[in-house]
Amino acid sequence: MDRSSVRSSAGGDPANYFASYDRGFVVRPKDVEQSPFELKINGQNQIRYTGFSREEPDWTDSAGTVTPLSNMSSFQIPRGRLIFSGFTFRKELLYNLNIDYNTVGSNQINFRAYWLAWRFNRTITIYAGQSKVPGGREWLLSFVDTQGVDRSMATTFFRPSLSQGIWATGEPADRVFYHVMMSNGFNTLGSTPQQLSSLMAFSGSIWCEPFGDFGRGYSDFEWHAEPAIRVGTSLTYAPEEGPQGGSTVPENSPIRLSDGTLITQTGALAPGTTLNAFKIGLASFDFAYKYRGFSLSGEFYSQNLFALRATSSIPQSSIYQFGGFAQAGYFVIPQKLEPYVRTSHVTGPFGTGAEYAGGFNWFFLPEKQNLRFTLDAAWLDHSPADQNRTNYQAGQTGILVRSQIQIFF
Repeated sequence: MDRSSVRSSAGGDPANYFASYDRGFVVRPKDVEQSPFELKINGQNQIRYTGFSREEPDWTDSAGTVTPLSNMSSFQIPRGRLIFSGFTFRKELLYNLNIDYNTVGSNQINFRAYWLAWRFNRTITIYAGQSKVPGGREWLLSFVDTQGVDRSMATTFFRPSLSQGIWATGEPADRVFYHVMMSNGFNTLGSTPQQLSSLMAFSGSIWCEPFGDFGRGYSDFEWHAEPAIRVGTSLTYAPEEGPQGGSTVPENSPIRLSDGTLITQTGALAPGTTLNAFKIGLASFDFAYKYRGFSLSGEFYSQNLFALRATSSIPQSSIYQFGGFAQAGYFVIPQKLEPYVRTSHVTGPFGTGAEYAGGFNWFFLPEKQNLRFTLDAAWLDHSPADQNRTNYQAGQTGILVRSQIQIFF
């Protein structure tokens, strides 16, 4: 094979490309038809200090297990991302590879998400690979767009994880959007093929922005001159069998009872009994509002765990748990300083957990959200959530303080 053939199969001569910056470092063709290949490189980083002062020395779960609760003071990198994306062979054939590095999981470098997609038009793009199961708005949005340092306690408790599957996104009508997925399961990240069942999970989210472009995230960084609203709902059905995905995998947030007990822990529902099959029905309803630097948002979660099967008899045939979060912020200095407040709650037959928080965001770059400092302080009252990226731990009661520098390009 001569060099001209090699150049042709690779997409053309290097002189046919140029490099620039467009929300990421980009290598683009001068002529898409002649050289159909594009590469974009993005980076995302969080550097966080976390401090926790406990109010109680330990926590007893519903299985009777006593777990010590520790004070905390540490610097962490909960999320670091290097993302490669673009198109190849045809501008409709898209690809994405998201490499995650962190200091909070057992695997500190891993492939977080990856997919191939075909974009037919604005109405539908079909994907295959690994990505988020779209079980709620705050979960579906990027972590760089949260109003505080991270997602709320309630979102951490109810949300699904990532999984492998096929999904579709699109805008079938002006300012109406959807994201639907069929995947291996609700919380299967890190599971081996032998641990997966033959049952599929189905999840979808739909939302609209009736008054125009809502902008990114929850904060009104854009300073909307007219009110902007986003409303939506997300629905998930997932039959689960056997153990849940590994709890030390960075994105996983295993299903728990409202007191924080893992539902699949032996003794969680009855002495000496282990739940080995159940079904999850999760619905969420979200609302967000922005106007002249002020923002108000919230999400309500309704979770039903049903068709419970265990190694021996249990008193429950189903478990209903609900909760949600609400938050508000205002830019006292436009596009620079934003104080905010947040509360979230989880309630169910095994107990109630709550979070009351406040903090501020400071944006360093003029007219850009790419570099910000966040200080967040929260009072946790029997947290049922447990997830290593967010710093929530099951059973916590006390003060959680997090300060964070976040940068993305």
